[in-house]
Amino acid sequence: MKVALCHLELSNGPEQKNIELLEKAVRIAAEKGAHWVITPETAVQGYYFYKLAPETKVDKQPSSKLSCLLSLVKDYGLFLFLGCGEYDSELNCNFNSCIVFEPSGEICGRHRKIISHGIGAEAWARTADVLKPIDCLNIKVGVLVCADAWYSEHAKKMQQKGANVIVDIAAWPPTQVCGNPLKAWEKCSEFTGLPMFVCNQTGRAEWMDMTIGESVVIENGKAKFSYNGKQAVLLFEWDEVTGIVISKKFEVIFI
Repeated sequence: MKVALCHLELSNGPEQKNIELLEKAVRIAAEKGAHWVITPETAVQGYYFYKLAPETKVDKQPSSKLSCLLSLVKDYGLFLFLGCGEYDSELNCNFNSCIVFEPSGEICGRHRKIISHGIGAEAWARTADVLKPIDCLNIKVGVLVCADAWYSEHAKKMQQKGANVIVDIAAWPPTQVCGNPLKAWEKCSEFTGLPMFVCNQTGRAEWMDMTIGESVVIENGKAKFSYNGKQAVLLFEWDEVTGIVISKKFEVIFI
């Protein structure tokens, strides 16, 4: 099967611009034959939306703003791993989530971020504590959001619950504080024996340079290939039956 990572410049938003860019990227990926399309953390609103506009209301998802995006999901019959903020009306709070949409356009699962700074750009979101693989046509996916992968036990719990692959959606370049996250991602793969697909983002914000952030495919505890730089759709082939990554490098489609 073909997987697409949307390595896009999204962190500064605004939301409507991000959604239009995501629509463009999903269409490109789908026309290249992608079965899964994976987006970065908070791809819809933009990672720094709260710092830029703290009065922003986070929608219950899927909001009507995603209608065209979800039409593409249905038209092309793909799975979309969408990074977004979402409001939970029952709990009356917001979560930083990866919501997975199946080819019908309906939600087949979600993962809400567990590890958060809790301040600054992430002050808007409450943390969760659930680790449960999402079933995507009999492929169980252990979805994590960014720093959830800092602790390899999160990936290990996903693997123990039947995950066949780990997906991490991120806004995570190397920094002086945390170093290079690649070591954490490789450790998740090493401890679980599973491949790991990391969809990061690019672009510069006042608070962080994400142009050095990598999107990575990891196998057997080692990065197999990676990309950073200009925004692009990154495509590769994965044998979901054997769990082996077939491609030797990304097919890069610049946007």
